[in-house]
Amino acid sequence: MALTVSPKARRTLLWCLLVASLGLNAFFVGATVTDLIRFRHGGDEKGPRIIRTELRWLKDRLSPDAIETIEAQLAPLKPDIVARLDQLKKLRSELNVLVAAPVPDKAAIDAHLRDIRLEVGAMQEQIQSRTFEAVQSLPAEQRAALATAPSK
Repeated sequence: MALTVSPKARRTLLWCLLVASLGLNAFFVGATVTDLIRFRHGGDEKGPRIIRTELRWLKDRLSPDAIETIEAQLAPLKPDIVARLDQLKKLRSELNVLVAAPVPDKAAIDAHLRDIRLEVGAMQEQIQSRTFEAVQSLPAEQRAALATAPSK
């Protein structure tokens, strides 16, 4: 037995599906634009993305108060990290020029890549050491949660 749908009901159903589809598309476009703006402009006021990334794994395990304490201890690093990020942008733009040359200079490219790795490593070391100094300054009962596997 075939199900028959009147033309008016079919039109109404198609319009409802169209409106739902447009709403869903608008949601995803809005989410994408918001994420792009956060990525390009640094997002919230909590500091450079690299600091927020370092704190991400702690947020599921420590209390909000502990995270705020750690963020407060990392706050003095923000100007230096921003300066390091600016230096990295400069090094990368110089690297782009070297790579775009008609005959790329392999030695100069390798030197720039080494400089970039050194700068990234120094920045990561600075953030991680300060983060763990801050974590170690927390009371033992707050740090105890770090010994357990993260919740998914």
